[in-house]
Amino acid sequence: MKVEMRHIKAFHAVAESLSFKLGSEKLNTAQPAVSRTIKDLEEALRVTLFQRTTRSTLLTDAGRVFLKCTKGIVADLDRAIDLTRKTSHGVIGELRIGFNDFAINGSLPGVVRAFRNSFPMIEVHLVDSTTPESVEQVIDNRLDIAFVAGFYPRPELGHKLVRREHLICIVPADHRLAQCKMVQMSELKAEPFVMGRWEIWKSYNRSIMSYCLEHGFTPNVIQQAEHIDGLVGFVGASMGICILPTGNWTSAMTGIVGLELVDPAPEVRTDLIWNIQRAGSQAIGNFIEVLDSHNRGGPASLAAT
Repeated sequence: MKVEMRHIKAFHAVAESLSFKLGSEKLNTAQPAVSRTIKDLEEALRVTLFQRTTRSTLLTDAGRVFLKCTKGIVADLDRAIDLTRKTSHGVIGELRIGFNDFAINGSLPGVVRAFRNSFPMIEVHLVDSTTPESVEQVIDNRLDIAFVAGFYPRPELGHKLVRREHLICIVPADHRLAQCKMVQMSELKAEPFVMGRWEIWKSYNRSIMSYCLEHGFTPNVIQQAEHIDGLVGFVGASMGICILPTGNWTSAMTGIVGLELVDPAPEVRTDLIWNIQRAGSQAIGNFIEVLDSHNRGGPASLAAT
């Protein structure tokens, strides 16, 4: 007969209380059944584990050794069960989140902070990634979720709107238009532009190019950067102007001025995406709940259960 975990658990229940009656109560099992399980264990091990009298139950030397050596097994099993249940409930584990510049300068910091406050045992990994990269990584399960801009729905992905932002034109603080509150696209035809590097900002740049073409010109791009802070830095250095979504970043920048665009401009949409095959993941579900609460202006965190 093989020694199974039920034998070890029955042995521990009796050994820790030195009572078959109390051990049976702890296991919520009839005492004769527990006695039979212990007898089967002793036969399998070919040793006597308990000295039994009408008045007491004591561990033999072999029983004491077996108790000491199997404590780790029981503790590891209990821990594995606990961790498995917590992972299933989405309160422990890890969450890999892809993001882009628009997300990190928008909703992402507040949402991640609220999520970590609510679920401190979830290890959050943030991965800087372009929208096309994030889409493929979520489909391949290399990311759990991702914040993406310029996203076109895919059958493999679930998605949720995070925010919509309108475009503004940013110019150097000493620019000829800096004193204006609003600007028409026709006034920007002769201006040098700074834009995101094409291979990273492809979908966004296409939108800006189309917007400019609608108003009769192709922007004269004289400088490119990978991130928003680089673009804004180039504008602050008077190297050109830039059209960007309004966001939290605008209030923190110096040396630049943001102008509203008179001509109707395309909105920039940020979505959260996930693999529909992972729709049952409680960790992903918990993150979406926190995101919804954040977007409603609700409490900063949800109680983890």
